[in-house]
Amino acid sequence: MIPFWKNLFKKDSPRPDSTQQVPDMDLPLAPPAEPDADCTMAREPAPVFSDGLDDATQTLAVPFMDQEPDNAGQSIETQQTQVASYTSVGTRRNQQDSVCFDGSDDRTVCVLCDGMGGLEGGELASALAAQGVTQHLMDTASEDIPTEMGRAALRVNGEVRQLRDGQGRPMEAGTTLTVVYIRDRQLYWSNVGDSHIYLWRAGELQQLNLDHNLGVRLDQMVQEGTLSPAEAQCHPQRAALTSYLGIPELSLIGGNRNPMELQPGDILVQCSDGLYRCLSDRRLAEMLGQEQDLLTLAKKLVDTALLVPGSHDNTTVVLTRIKG
Repeated sequence: MIPFWKNLFKKDSPRPDSTQQVPDMDLPLAPPAEPDADCTMAREPAPVFSDGLDDATQTLAVPFMDQEPDNAGQSIETQQTQVASYTSVGTRRNQQDSVCFDGSDDRTVCVLCDGMGGLEGGELASALAAQGVTQHLMDTASEDIPTEMGRAALRVNGEVRQLRDGQGRPMEAGTTLTVVYIRDRQLYWSNVGDSHIYLWRAGELQQLNLDHNLGVRLDQMVQEGTLSPAEAQCHPQRAALTSYLGIPELSLIGGNRNPMELQPGDILVQCSDGLYRCLSDRRLAEMLGQEQDLLTLAKKLVDTALLVPGSHDNTTVVLTRIKG
């Protein structure tokens, strides 16, 4: 097996507990959307970037584009796949995005997490989730991958809730989760929170998961006629997560029950909100269509997102290409 794990640090982004009680393990594809040029609203429906700016002590004037750590980009190759990731701290002083991927002769597992809940808490939560879920899925002999994804998420949710600081106090940390599991060119995916999973195929880009935030419910209320579009867009809690690892009761987990058949040349994209808020779907699809080394492409995606004027969240992407 070819393991890789990395984690860096980020800022406090507390988010309210979920009130959603309906389990979700078979979500439809997210609807396509017209791209936005604005970094804070690159797709729709999308949460308002209400917590996108750090406080004065944690915001820098420009991204750390020339000061990234040596392990900012990593890659592996298996018999079925090529995997590459790249991460940047953005304009924050700390990084809480975590990536873990591993591969063997029969499977590839890639996990991306975006932590929250204090500098140390978010770091530990995302690292714990990325490492724990990857290990669980690499070790399992079960053929029921969706169930194993759910079990892994529930177990890690409890572990995140048990995190304590140096004085033994609860950290109240949390993290998003995206998982890609590939076996025999069949894809299973899972998510918790608002990090994204996309499938790029022959120039077309499709988001596979739905965001777990209040904005999705507000948009549904607009369609039902119980809320105006202006009220939905301006809601102060639009970006609040309705599901994340570390929540008191994890009842909303996105994923596909039936495997999706993949084709040679397909690229799976997992990214934190630092990327998709700055790159529209159209721009992302165009860049993914450029023939180049996968690690070079991952770095280019992150660097392009950081060129958008304004403050930047941690920005991380994982690319998985299906070999011919």
